[in-house]
Amino acid sequence: MKWLQQLIMLWLATMILTGCWNRAELPEKAFVLGAAIDQIKPDKIKLAVQIYKPGQKAGAQGGKQAEPYVNIETKSESVFDAVRDITLHLGRKAQWSHIRVIVIDDETAGKTPLLSLLDEFYRDHETRMSTKVVISKGNASKYLEIKPLIEQTVTHQMKRMQEIGLRESGKVPAVSLLQLAQALKSQVPDIILPYAIERKEGVILPGAAMIKDGKMIGTLTGNQTENILMLTNQFKHGALRLPCERSDNNKKPKVEAVETHNTRTKITPVLNPDKLKVNVKVLIIGNISELKCSRLDKREDEIHFQQRLKEEMEKQLMETIRFTQEQQIDVIGLGNTLYRNHTKVWKEWKETWRERYADADFEIEVTADITHTLTTVGKPVSAK
Repeated sequence: MKWLQQLIMLWLATMILTGCWNRAELPEKAFVLGAAIDQIKPDKIKLAVQIYKPGQKAGAQGGKQAEPYVNIETKSESVFDAVRDITLHLGRKAQWSHIRVIVIDDETAGKTPLLSLLDEFYRDHETRMSTKVVISKGNASKYLEIKPLIEQTVTHQMKRMQEIGLRESGKVPAVSLLQLAQALKSQVPDIILPYAIERKEGVILPGAAMIKDGKMIGTLTGNQTENILMLTNQFKHGALRLPCERSDNNKKPKVEAVETHNTRTKITPVLNPDKLKVNVKVLIIGNISELKCSRLDKREDEIHFQQRLKEEMEKQLMETIRFTQEQQIDVIGLGNTLYRNHTKVWKEWKETWRERYADADFEIEVTADITHTLTTVGKPVSAK
């Protein structure tokens, strides 16, 4: 009977084991590393994809390394049909589970709602929602041709530029497919996306594209992007520039720098039937990373330096907010905050929110806390 029990247990075990019912061999797949979308006609798009090229080895002459990827372009009325045409070039089915970034040219982003353009990627079960989205200046497909400076592919480089740029410099947003969908399906469908331009040395992300109601309406400078990230609690580490106090009106003031290692922002709307008021409180904690003109020999000098930083940041933040008010674009998420915390009021204000936001009174209060000068003397190293 013991052998019968063992046989039954073995049979039961086989019932719960899984099998490869829909297996696909690796030689049948083309792993997509990045994609670029350009609308070449009102009813036609161009899809460029960067495909991983396996098995690359050093060449016989001089040990030159071949490119680990190949770029393919297809054209169609729909993104999905253009995706299926990739197999006509490679004889392999596109595999989207390793895609790093999707690039969209600024002209297309200004004419076509982004969620409609990216619909295929949201429906495809292989595409990761962590895939980053970038808006490019000019033709998007040409960015896949740019040689990377340090990474193996430019698509991976653009992904890292967003992630590390946000974490270490605070000058570029990092937005995934999931975050984009969440923003554009919210009560106020506004967001900023990384804006790529091509320079002689390669691709850089010097600012951000403003997305309003799902379409691009303009761009932000690097400094404006930095301020928006600070207002939305995404800015952590970076360098804040502080102009020296003018001693001669005919000369451009030198600039000192503060390294931040923590910032916190709290935005509180003050409800008023006639006019919206908004209190913004920002805490900046950092160290002095570069001195050009200031001397911090006494405690009073440190207090004065912190006051200068406070006033400069309040000025910069207010200028950026006023710019968004002129554009009637709520990229700081104020409307969504009202929806979550004051739903009844939001229902009354939603239809006229753009105008209310543009007319709102903002009060900004910055607290600057300089914890260290990073040296034993509180003056420029060049000073005697």
